[in-house]
Amino acid sequence: MPDLSKHLTRVKQLADKGATDDALTILGECFEVDPANPEIVKHLIPIARRKAKEGNKGGGLFGLGSLKLAIPSNDPLKQYVSAAKTYGKTGDSKALVSFFEAAVKLAATMKPVGDVAIMLGEEFRATGLFNDKVLWQLAHLYMERFNASGKKDEQALEKALATMSALDKAMPSHPEAGRTLKNWMALQSMLKRTSAGQATDYRTQIASTEAARRQEVLNRNIRTVEDAREVLRYIDEDLQKMPGDKFLWVKKGDIHRRINEIAEARRSYEQAQQIDPHDFTITIKLGDLRIHEAQERLKNLPPGSAEAQAARKQLLEIEIAEYRMRVERQPTDMNHRFNLARNLLTIGDIDGAAAEFQKTVNDPRLRKGSHRGLAICFAKRGLIDLAIQQYKLFLPLVEDELSEEAKDGRYQLARLLEDRGSTAEAIAEYEKLVSLDLNYKDAAQRLSRLRSG
Repeated sequence: MPDLSKHLTRVKQLADKGATDDALTILGECFEVDPANPEIVKHLIPIARRKAKEGNKGGGLFGLGSLKLAIPSNDPLKQYVSAAKTYGKTGDSKALVSFFEAAVKLAATMKPVGDVAIMLGEEFRATGLFNDKVLWQLAHLYMERFNASGKKDEQALEKALATMSALDKAMPSHPEAGRTLKNWMALQSMLKRTSAGQATDYRTQIASTEAARRQEVLNRNIRTVEDAREVLRYIDEDLQKMPGDKFLWVKKGDIHRRINEIAEARRSYEQAQQIDPHDFTITIKLGDLRIHEAQERLKNLPPGSAEAQAARKQLLEIEIAEYRMRVERQPTDMNHRFNLARNLLTIGDIDGAAAEFQKTVNDPRLRKGSHRGLAICFAKRGLIDLAIQQYKLFLPLVEDELSEEAKDGRYQLARLLEDRGSTAEAIAEYEKLVSLDLNYKDAAQRLSRLRSG
């Protein structure tokens, strides 16, 4: 393996000075010399993040000039190096996935690259985004590491099981995850039974039964507090042996959160965050706890009281700060932007809310709410025609015409048409609304007035 220590030291010095383009140029050369060196990737990831925050300004090997290097090739090594350079240029999640996939492909012929692929897979998981193909391949990389160790690397097997379990839990419809997970669990159980050649020893059989029971408990769906307590007992036993296992601490926090033991959940998440400060999934979980606690404080105060108003203001401040941070870290996640937009609209930041809704309106899952949010923003800015257009796009997306959101949307549309002087259109909307709910606000009175006018 070539000695790149001097080059990597120079990379760190350049990065500390903010000369990311120069640092990335050196890293690009290092990849071509020693593609399987994980230290190169360890330097690349934080620099690429910084590059992404800077807006990818500048040139150099990882700047605009690197586009010349992204030439399609059937050579896995060239594809891998090209993907590394592209990730350095953009720093975004799509480029990270491409880099990971190229590393997986190269690892088939260059085994040491498997460690790099695992590092990239975990880096993607830390973004909090979901990609079933990444989880599937990452789980198999851990299993390959386990097999390569002569089936002695128990931590690799645990990681493989945990990753496949995460995929199965997040995507129960996956065609292979559930079956593969059961096969791997059976393999783990068999290995434990035959360990040390004691398969016929009755004490080993007892231990095997306990291990099987333990595995069943750890992978069960928790339905009661008693279920949670049993799982927590086993997790605590594992943490005694592996206190630095981030995934165990996260699972412990999730279970405490599920049974509403918020203080314990926070302590577990904070411990996991201390182990891996860069795992953004844990950061989000801690943020969700802060939001939950603020919601609970508000819920326990008399409605309309000064204390409740102050608590509501604090809740909005916490939510806005959280979602701003998430949008900055994960700009392609439209859920974060939508939640930020709703809160900005609540505090009267119309322009800020509209800017976010205009991004989320292209997401099919958020289109309906985004059209409604934009309609409200445009109406508050006096842009009547634009507000009418948004309500007309919103209403066909509402499945239940008798729902409150549908009736309110139709009422607001009729009001805007009335204000614009489009009397015939306003009458048609009021008639539709009154036919659904005669007593909805003052729709019937407005309809009568327009008809007689």
